[in-house]
Amino acid sequence: MAPPGEFGSPPDFVKGSALLEGAYEMAVGAHHGPRSRGGTRIDHPVAVARLLDEGEFPEVVVAAALLHDVIEDTDTELDEIEARFGPEVADLVGEMTEDATIAAYRERKAEHRGRVARNSRVAAIYAADKLAKVRMMNERGEHPDGERLEHYRQTLVELRAAEPSLPFLPELAAELEEIG
Repeated sequence: MAPPGEFGSPPDFVKGSALLEGAYEMAVGAHHGPRSRGGTRIDHPVAVARLLDEGEFPEVVVAAALLHDVIEDTDTELDEIEARFGPEVADLVGEMTEDATIAAYRERKAEHRGRVARNSRVAAIYAADKLAKVRMMNERGEHPDGERLEHYRQTLVELRAAEPSLPFLPELAAELEEIG
């Protein structure tokens, strides 16, 4: 785990919940510890989890949001998440993990979008993930490459069709409009 205090105190929305405090601790340790693969940071998972907390999603969904990138970006295994947080959180994290056996970007993203659209809780995490990413790019004045922008736009189309009542979709549409 990262040294205590290195990232300040946990965000307010995790305090007082053993599940969320544990998920935050694991995410910080995974993203900033020796298990990290590359330049991952805890900021993005916290932004995603905060959106879900503000949307009053259940704690298991918020916990999965904190952990949603640890399988792809660190040496953490899904069975570790299940052992510590139970099958419900592990299932959500597993669904948020891309199929690494699909090498081509477009095919991998298409498979993942289709898979997440079949589960409303996973779709909520996925929508919050995309909203947090696009919002951050807009704040930084960054512009995604054409393939990634198309993926974000297709995500909006597919989630609107599968889960039209998701609270993040209008904001995602507005952020995508701003990005271009």
